[in-house]
Order: sequence, then structure tokens, then C-alpha cells
Amino acid sequence: MQTAPCFSRDGSGGCTAAIGVTQGEHVAVSPDGAHVYTASKALSAVAAFTREPAGGALTQLASPNACVTNGSITGCTTVVGLGGGVFDLAVSPDGKHVYATGYTSDAVAAFSRHPTTGVLTQLAAPNRCVTSGSITGCSAAVGLNGANGITISPDGAHVYVASYDASSLAVFARDATTGALTQLAGTAGCVTDTSAPISGCATARGLRNPYFLHATLDGTGVYVAGYGSNAISAFVRNPGTGAVTQPAAPNACVYNSASTAIAGCTAATGLLGTYHVQVAADGTTVYAAGYDGNTLAAFGRDPATGVLTAIGCHYNSGSTAVAGCTSTLALAAPTGVAVSPDGRSVFVSAFTSGAVAMFRRDPGTGLLTQRPGTDGCIAAAVAGCTTGSGLSQPLGLTASHDGRDVYVVGGNYSGQGAGWVTALNVNH
Repeated sequence: MQTAPCFSRDGSGGCTAAIGVTQGEHVAVSPDGAHVYTASKALSAVAAFTREPAGGALTQLASPNACVTNGSITGCTTVVGLGGGVFDLAVSPDGKHVYATGYTSDAVAAFSRHPTTGVLTQLAAPNRCVTSGSITGCSAAVGLNGANGITISPDGAHVYVASYDASSLAVFARDATTGALTQLAGTAGCVTDTSAPISGCATARGLRNPYFLHATLDGTGVYVAGYGSNAISAFVRNPGTGAVTQPAAPNACVYNSASTAIAGCTAATGLLGTYHVQVAADGTTVYAAGYDGNTLAAFGRDPATGVLTAIGCHYNSGSTAVAGCTSTLALAAPTGVAVSPDGRSVFVSAFTSGAVAMFRRDPGTGLLTQRPGTDGCIAAAVAGCTTGSGLSQPLGLTASHDGRDVYVVGGNYSGQGAGWVTALNVNH
């Protein structure tokens, strides 16, 4: 894996200066591979870039379309629903729309996407956003307090949002023509952790303070990283209605074996501070980043039932050993997991390591093995890793749909307000 040209807030670190990328939280690639969008916490913004498919290089869109922001940034367009920082974003499978979460707006902002230019335009009122707050031009919704992670079903029919403050999973129907979101009626529209019930919502286990989530490619499951529960909360999805229900006990969730037990769930290793979750395209394996435990946990998934079974675990070699897990380089405070489209590689961003760890995946078993030597990780300054730029405190990452590139975002959380976007070219 080699580092392609990168972008940073101020042009430092050998990168090109970019607008709206401070404290990057997550990144998404359009299905056609033509554009890349990044989420900025500090600027409450979504930055837009064109992507050159052959080499993966990015070029930021020109003013006033360099980004959309809840604030006021030269070169960007002001919108609503992104207040308090954008933690996640998703492009619809048909490429027509982009959705982004606004943490203190308690909202999901909705945008149409121009297929050629990549320009984002917020939908007209009352569909500018859905919110649990009060925002002009937006529709009311339940369970979006502290809106954080977002995922879209593979058929594009439904949008799922994990909200940290509400400890909830909100479910919306998506109009494929207009992009408008409508929350499902009754308890089908919202699920909350059993410890934090919300009137009108169903309850579930392992859903306390969730960060990110992922819908399976077969459309039958949704998995949520319950950070406060130290767990992966499992849901079976009804492809027709979009409604989700948890598997029966003891398979409602898997929780960290060294943490507080959760009734109706199964204990597993490597889930302390479950931050991010990703499902392989074949639907047979789920991977979770344990931020507080410096771990990457792997689970086999039964596609028929959605039930998870622990199959492996890795921990950072410089951190406290975790029983039953394999020592791995550059895995301190993992924050993101991406599986290559062909299912043969897994990439993990590690915040404290300032690195991306790289694994080979056995498609038959789902088990991971770190790539040998310096091919096992890329970092600004980790002995044994390939040296790369634009990798300080990485957070979100994603693989392009053609499998050629991995895009990583991050930034400095120590007060300087730095931010960057880096493209990594994959060596298969």
C-alpha cells in the first residue's frame, strides 16, 4: 500500500490545503467511484472531492461547492441540520443522495447529488433534514438526540441512524426519487437501549451510546457498535418494511466478556469500547473495533438468523495483552474498519498509533492475518510499518468500490484543530 497525495486543513504535513476537513470523522465514496465526501466534526461540514479512478487522486470541488456547512466557510454553502459536528455520512446506492448526521442538531441532513459534478444541494423544506430538535425546513423525528452513525440498506429503501445521546437506532423510509426521509410508524421507527427507554420506541440490548453501524449487503441485518454497552447489538431486518428486531436470547447482542454482563446476550473477547462495526460483503463475517481495549474482534455470522459467533481477536502489540487475542502491530485505539470489496483484505484505522493496520482475510473462514513485514501497516512514525503522510490520529476510513484505494480521514484532538484526507493505493 502506497500513499497517494493527501489534503490537510492548512497544507501541512506534505499535503495540499483543503476546505472543510478539520477533525475529519468519516468518509464515503460514491457508488460510481467519481466522488469522495468527508465528514468534519469541528466545522460541521461535508467536504466534496472528485476522484480520479486510475490513481485515486482527489481534487476538491470549486467554490461555492467545496463543502456544505452548518456554519459559514468561504468557498462553501451554508445548510441546516449539521450543527455540533458531522460524525458520519452515507451515499445512497443509486448515487442520487447523500445523508449526513448533525450531532447537536439531533438531525440527519439530506442532499441531492449531481451525478457528474458531485455537487450537493440540500433538499427543499420540509425535507432539508429530519430532527428530534426544532429546525426550520425540517421534519420531526424520534430518537435522533446525538445523531452519530448512519447506514443505508443495499436496496436504498431505508436509512438507519445510531444516536449516541439517545442510545437509539432510528429507522426511516427513503423516497428514491426525492431523497426525502420518513420515519417508520410506531415502534418500528425507533429502538432504544433497555437502560434508556423513549416513549413510542421499542427496546433492545447492547445499544447504549452507539457510535457506528452497518447494514448487511444481503439486506437482512443491521449491526450497531454500542460503545457504552461494550457490545455489538444485532438486528434482523425485514427487507419489505425496513423494520428491525433483535434475535432471541442469548443472541440479541455480543458483549465484552470482561465488562458488565448483558441479559439476553453472549460474552465475547475484544469488545471493550466497541466503536466501529463492519460486515464483509459476503455477509458471513462481522468485524468490530474495540477502541478502549485496543482490539479488533471477528465474528462469524449466520446469514439466516443474524446470530454472531466469535472466531478471532487481535490486540495492539504495545498495549495490555488480551487473553485469546493475537498480538498485532499498529492497533492502538482502533476507530474504523473497512473490508475490501473482494473480501480478501481488511483495513483498520488506529487513532493512537497514527496508522492503518492491514490484514489478509480468508474468504472461507473470515479469519484475519496481518500482512507480513512493513506491508502490515502504514503510519507516520511506527517502527515496522511503511512510512506514510497524512495519518495523524486517523478516525474513519472506507475502501473504494473498485477496490483500488482506501480513503482515511482524521485530525488533531489536542487543540490545534487539524484535519486531513489521505488516499492509500492498495497493493493486492
